[in-house]
Amino acid sequence: MNLPALKEIIEERKEKAIDNLSTSFAKNRMPLEEYERLVEYINKIESERELVVVEKMVAEYSGETPAGKSANNSDDGDDDDDEEEQGKYKRHSRNNLTVLSDRTFSGPMKSWSQYVSVLGSGCIKIRKSHLKKQQTHLNVVSILGDCTIMVESGIQVTNNAIPVLGSSKTNHKVEKEAQAGWPEIIISGTAILGDISVKLLKE
Repeated sequence: MNLPALKEIIEERKEKAIDNLSTSFAKNRMPLEEYERLVEYINKIESERELVVVEKMVAEYSGETPAGKSANNSDDGDDDDDEEEQGKYKRHSRNNLTVLSDRTFSGPMKSWSQYVSVLGSGCIKIRKSHLKKQQTHLNVVSILGDCTIMVESGIQVTNNAIPVLGSSKTNHKVEKEAQAGWPEIIISGTAILGDISVKLLKE
């Protein structure tokens, strides 16, 4: 495929992404600030790699099932509680977007909430009192940006975020000071040319 043809396809996909995003905004699935920031970012996209990531984000706002998954798909078939939580993700979780800016998030954590940093810096501050369940799942995506998860000493953290030409790491002090019986945060997601880091929350 020659370059002009590829560029036309990318432009068509960008238009479709903006249309889908506008539909989600019209249905009150996202705040105006995040809608405007994401539309601005889509308009600046030039590569297919960036577009694929944004299309996934748009699909999650619209409530579509991510590619490669189905409603009946599960790992072992014996984790009904986890599947139920994942089902609730689409209906009740919040998408927290940081684009070309710095944002700090704190307060009660909803399991399966998503935090996305695009050419920006996001900081998530988590205390034990913010976590109601034994396990809280967070989906973190960092694209050419940084996302730092600051946790209170004692909280257990499992960092499963995958780095792609980026980094995903947990400070050894977080692991050293984790306490049995305390709530656990399970982090999934991707760092694409960006960074995801977990550190202790300083008082």
